[in-house]
Amino acid sequence: MRFSVIVPTHRRRDLVLALLHGLEHQTCTDFEAIVVVDGADDDVVAALRGLDPQIELTVLAQPHRGAAAARNTGAAAARGEILLFLDDDMVPDPTLLAAHDRAHRAGADVVLGHMPLAPTSPQTAAAATVRRWAERRRDRLAGSEVVPVPDLLTGQLSISRTAFDVLGGFDVGFTRGGLVPGADRDFGYRARRHGLRIVFDADAVSHQHYDIDAAEYTRRSRDGARGDEILKARYPEIAHELWPAVFHTRTASLTLGTLARLPRPLSAPIRAAAIRAFSPGGPSTLRNRFFFAVQTMERRRGARDARRALRSPLAVVLAYHAVADLSHDRRLADYGIPAGRLAAQFDALARSGWQFVGLSTFLDALDGRSALPERALLVTFDDAYADFGAAARPVLQERGIPAVVFAVSDLVGTTNDWRRSDASVVPLLDADGLRDASAAGFDVGSHGATHTPLTALDGAELEREIRGSAERLAALGLPRPVVFSYPHGEHDDAARAAVADAGYRAAFTVAPGVVNRAADRFALPRLEVLATETDDALRSKLARVTRRRR
Repeated sequence: MRFSVIVPTHRRRDLVLALLHGLEHQTCTDFEAIVVVDGADDDVVAALRGLDPQIELTVLAQPHRGAAAARNTGAAAARGEILLFLDDDMVPDPTLLAAHDRAHRAGADVVLGHMPLAPTSPQTAAAATVRRWAERRRDRLAGSEVVPVPDLLTGQLSISRTAFDVLGGFDVGFTRGGLVPGADRDFGYRARRHGLRIVFDADAVSHQHYDIDAAEYTRRSRDGARGDEILKARYPEIAHELWPAVFHTRTASLTLGTLARLPRPLSAPIRAAAIRAFSPGGPSTLRNRFFFAVQTMERRRGARDARRALRSPLAVVLAYHAVADLSHDRRLADYGIPAGRLAAQFDALARSGWQFVGLSTFLDALDGRSALPERALLVTFDDAYADFGAAARPVLQERGIPAVVFAVSDLVGTTNDWRRSDASVVPLLDADGLRDASAAGFDVGSHGATHTPLTALDGAELEREIRGSAERLAALGLPRPVVFSYPHGEHDDAARAAVADAGYRAAFTVAPGVVNRAADRFALPRLEVLATETDDALRSKLARVTRRRR
């Protein structure tokens, strides 16, 4: 089958029925339609399953989990070579599938189409803005080689099944704690970053039936800004593309623009007044200029709320090294903590209310896919010293504490030969020791190939230290590492970019701080735990970094 048309829908029976009617008149007939009813809505499900369509139709139902989850559900059931995602308010032109087919046969991996306003839409000021937006988007993207992030929308988007699977589908993390938009732009940007060929085809047309009241329009303004702030936190490199989408104002009036800076106690009554004042007249009427100025206020409010939430402490990452008494060595004394001290520290932290979490849980929370308990701790060990197996593992396993061990790939089974000449020789875990640690449930990350500081290396050397170390560890029979620890904590723009390009999900420094979702995931802070610190000193250090910034 050439196409699977996937339509997520929520409480829009008449619209989705109109969409299916449009699919029955496609000039390209090699397709199936999959409608995913997102939320318990017996009326919609019954109406869809009661149809006698002229197309192959599958109706799926799921609890209300958002459009991203619904798209993934539809994709999992799809049989087509190409997945075409349509929003439920789209009315497809008869040549829609044929246009997408031509674009894919010409070499596109992802195709975006034109989404003009449907003539059936109510004649409101909000609909008029959508009509102008669609026309400007068409003109802006025609012939463009790079599609800006704000235009990477799944209202009408097709992608090869192979490419969809490579990207891992839509990230449902955007729906945690509320159905915040942004998963479509996240998906599109990941496709762009992966090097997929994304094209805009103005001949691929689906008309949008836009029927949104003033209150819903206002909520979308706020939530759209929240979603963009999450994207900016995940991908700082695209912040300049998202800024206009978050803070664009529809009026040049300085007086009305000041609404965006009103304090919260004053914003609620003004928001309510703007919603009441909204009228079917044109966008330039005084009442509607006031309404759209208030949208700027709501966007700023949503962005501000999102930044506050993103800055909230998520977890603290502890960085240990050797689990041994190195007090005799003036160079390494601070970096060796005997097993008894380690056990006492963990017990004291647990009594103080700290909760230890594993790497996968930590990374999912960083992505927004799950929540962490308050006072969450992730434990890491740099260098993968041999004493991890004999001294650290029993302490950790007895308490059920997960941990990450960062190994130096080319020195596995040797010693810390990056040390200064007057420092002690300390053995490192061999391949069997690393495999045993992994089999016991501990994660093995990369600490580079040779423990060389990365900031002085050229591109080929960075590739060997970062990507090469992951490949070598995988060749030892270990899961390919998903996290990286910078040797000596040193990193720069080139090093961080190389870590991201190599497929790691996060990287750690030794800069002190607390991890939050606004942090650069390729420069995450950690607290080094030194042998000279008392338990009280460690607890005080934790308390300082986790004070919530407001």
